[in-house]
Amino acid sequence: MAPFVTVVVTTYNQESLIEATVQSALAQTYQHREVIVVDDGSTDATPARLAAFGDRIVYVRRKNGGVAESRNTGVRKARGDLVAFLDGDDLWEPDKLAAQVEAHRRFPHAGMIVVDACSFNGADVIHPSTLNCAADDFIASFSDVLVCTPSYDALLPHNFIMTTSQVMVPAKVLAEVGFSDSSLRIGSDYDLYMRIARRYELAFVQRVLTRWRYSPTSVSGPAALRPFRCGVEEIKVLRKQLAGAVPEIRHTVLALMRKKSWITAREAYYYGLETDRAFSRRFLPGLWHANRRSIWPLIYWTALMHPPEMQATLKSLFNILVPRRRRRFPEAS
Repeated sequence: MAPFVTVVVTTYNQESLIEATVQSALAQTYQHREVIVVDDGSTDATPARLAAFGDRIVYVRRKNGGVAESRNTGVRKARGDLVAFLDGDDLWEPDKLAAQVEAHRRFPHAGMIVVDACSFNGADVIHPSTLNCAADDFIASFSDVLVCTPSYDALLPHNFIMTTSQVMVPAKVLAEVGFSDSSLRIGSDYDLYMRIARRYELAFVQRVLTRWRYSPTSVSGPAALRPFRCGVEEIKVLRKQLAGAVPEIRHTVLALMRKKSWITAREAYYYGLETDRAFSRRFLPGLWHANRRSIWPLIYWTALMHPPEMQATLKSLFNILVPRRRRRFPEAS
């Protein structure tokens, strides 16, 4: 029997985009599915736009509480054997679900099925393949379009699955690993992937079947600030991975936390010097609270508190100690 798929669409104040997103879910060639749209308390015309779909969707409106709780609401109402997530501003190609269901049939043991995505802004394509751009040699090493492989070690350094709109998860896996962590404002997806990858292999469909829309008003915020916000959230996700980790993994996670704290603090320092010192002065103490094992956030925060005439000397010193970071995935990360 063909597996039943639940599509969970989450949206908040996306009146101009939500119709196209929902239509891309309804236009899937795989028809054995339901579409649940969770409205996280929108204050714009989103409810009216969704009303036009009638009984073709299951509409759920809830009090505003963030995207993680919206996804959890959808999962609780899901009837499907498989659950696919779709953010309210992203788009799917018509055969996206069909490709993932086929991957599930071939690899029933996989804990998550991931398709490739392109990132775009209006008519402009920013990255034609986010997996190849962000996953480096991990994805490039597989010549097959469809692969299933252990992925925990590859995901530990950074989250290369750029949007939850790329993923499908068996309902039984979600029941085992638990709901999305609503305490993580923008890192709940990465945390979920890590919890799944820790127990299961992941399947990858190397076809661009999701269109990931860049928007400066999304929950991740403008591109210039995303590396900082994502850096803090990734450190929190890694901290959760320390629980129950074997010594080798614990050592790796602690090393990654130190590296991310240093890199994120350094970028925040330069952002403060060049763009917005007030933001960086507020941000760096919070970064230290996320990982108190690293003193780099406090070092850079202290440097920013010095008068402008001393910054040239401090900047030269830092440049000698640690070379400037080159971002792996700019603009749309």
